[in-house]
Amino acid sequence: GGGAVIPAGPAGKLWGALSHPLRRLRQRAGEGPRRHPLAHPPGEVPGECLKDPKPKEAGMKRVLTLVFLLLLLLTGCAGTPQSRESGATAVVSVLGVEPAGQGIHLLAAAEGRGEEDPFRCDSQGETPAAAVEGLTNRGEQVVSCAHVEHLLLTQNAAGTLPELLSYAFQEPQQSTETQLWVVRADTLEEAFSGEADTAKRMSVIKSQGKNRQGFCPVTLREAAAALARKEPLLLPALEVGEQGLAFAGFALYQEGGITQWLTGPEALGAALLLGDRVHWTGSVEAQAMVLQSTGCRVVPQMEEGRLTGLSIRCRLEGVLTGGWESRPEDVAKLEEETARAMYQAVAVLQRAEADATDLLGRAGLSNPFRWQALARPWPTAVSTLPVEVSVTITVTERQ
Repeated sequence: GGGAVIPAGPAGKLWGALSHPLRRLRQRAGEGPRRHPLAHPPGEVPGECLKDPKPKEAGMKRVLTLVFLLLLLLTGCAGTPQSRESGATAVVSVLGVEPAGQGIHLLAAAEGRGEEDPFRCDSQGETPAAAVEGLTNRGEQVVSCAHVEHLLLTQNAAGTLPELLSYAFQEPQQSTETQLWVVRADTLEEAFSGEADTAKRMSVIKSQGKNRQGFCPVTLREAAAALARKEPLLLPALEVGEQGLAFAGFALYQEGGITQWLTGPEALGAALLLGDRVHWTGSVEAQAMVLQSTGCRVVPQMEEGRLTGLSIRCRLEGVLTGGWESRPEDVAKLEEETARAMYQAVAVLQRAEADATDLLGRAGLSNPFRWQALARPWPTAVSTLPVEVSVTITVTERQ
């Protein structure tokens, strides 16, 4: 009647499995000293050297230890959190933002692994933090936004850029080196749907940028610095074509929105004005030459201490391709064509009164003693300031 109550269910089975060794330990605890089976030398008391001085206390300690472990197992206190498999975590590399009422609609993409389909999900929120929380808090599914490489905005979501940048700088897990893009569309549905792997396509576009193929990436850090100085921005633009997302030129961001698009020759001219070392293929009739910019210098033109114009000097290196005869007149045509593209980009920026390629700052670096004279007239004269562009191509033979 006074025996211990055996728990029911799995706990009872566990108690039964442990009860026999516990009883044996209790019995051994009360047996007292054990004698050694071997004979002992004369004059020595058998068992005296091997006797445990406190056999009962040692046995009880073992019993209490096992009982304590049993209680831990029965109560679950000894359990450890079950970690999710790393393969079940979707590491988002591309985030897309489009407006949704008073908030934003966030779309996420990650590359498919092996034979798996690409990962996509979306959420909505009144703030960027709320939208990201909706992405990552998806029950049993683990979604990580700690390694986002690309942030895509629709053309009508550009007004949310300050809020997005504020979130990125307040969230420790968000990298400020994430590249910023503008998609020339009002929705990202086409870019984040179908069989195309959006994340993998953006990886290809990123590698093209590393190979200097005609565009200049802008990071969140660079965008935040420009907005803090109230400067306009040239953001690389994308559009959806037959192959999915593709580079489409530049979007001019100023005063909280997109005001101009630079495409075709204007985009090439803008890339050269920015001073980045891009490369592309120039052609004259049926012949072609790989051109790579090696630098773009801006020199102020001064008269009596006043800024009267800017001289932009662009240097290119041309690598001959098969069939090119390297005639001087053909090289001159390529120089004129490149200079024309740069003039077109300058014209677009002057109409917008936007020094988005920092011509003033670079002119000041070339002549720091004239900095004050350069700074004074620029805000009012930017739309009418004469600009001279010269392009020089140095032709080299293919190795």
